[in-house]
Amino acid sequence: MWAVGLLVQRGRAPEVVVELAGWQRSFRELPEREQRTFRHLREALFEMERLRVETGQWPSPERLRDEGVEPFREDELTTHRAWALRHHGVYATWVGVPVEDATAQRWLVLVIEPSTNEAAPPEDEEHHTRADGVPVHVTVWSQANDDAPVPDEVLAFPAAQGWVQRVGQ
Repeated sequence: MWAVGLLVQRGRAPEVVVELAGWQRSFRELPEREQRTFRHLREALFEMERLRVETGQWPSPERLRDEGVEPFREDELTTHRAWALRHHGVYATWVGVPVEDATAQRWLVLVIEPSTNEAAPPEDEEHHTRADGVPVHVTVWSQANDDAPVPDEVLAFPAAQGWVQRVGQ
């Protein structure tokens, strides 16, 4: 019996435990409605990148809404948010602030687009290579929707202003 148990244990793939930084949290700790927003933002990244390659600029929230990209497109399951796109150098952010639901999270998508001279990193949750070969660093952040105003500037490190990076583990 002991030998069978040992063989079963050795046959299992080892669990990979990834340590999160102090500013990172799993999206799974959020309410279901916010988990849905996270998943839609992760999926929207690929559409944002596609439009960036096609048009030469990052798409506005209005363009994303018109293209039917969730969560920019509103439906009965989506929390209505006022979205804004901000640029500064190699940084682009989309910030969504709930319009009516005070308990809903604010969301921020940060894209860092380095020069094309950089080698593309391995593809993972934070690193993509666009169709034109340009590597981009992408992160998704959330924050409680409190009375503090959302800064008008692009946030290069949102954690410094209370945002939590949401990761898919």
